Amino acid sequence: MKIRIDTRTYEGTGTEILEQLRLTAFDPTEFPDAESYLWQLRSNFIRATDLDCPLPNGSLERQARAMFALLAKAGALEVLEDG
Repeated sequence: MKIRIDTRTYEGTGTEILEQLRLTAFDPTEFPDAESYLWQLRSNFIRATDLDCPLPNGSLERQARAMFALLAKAGALEVLEDG
């Protein structure tokens, strides 16, 4: 998977990209792992868009990919490769 946020490109699995984003957060220690960061992204999405943000049951990878798809649909990022 490859995504672009502004001018920065992130590559890896959905989970790896979540971890990369977590580590670039203002205070990465605020979120101890990628899963907690995903739920923060979800909360921010709901607050910013006033839309529901359903994530699938299953692995963190499935949830991350769904979150990135919703963020792309909202114009917050661009999915360059989804393979």
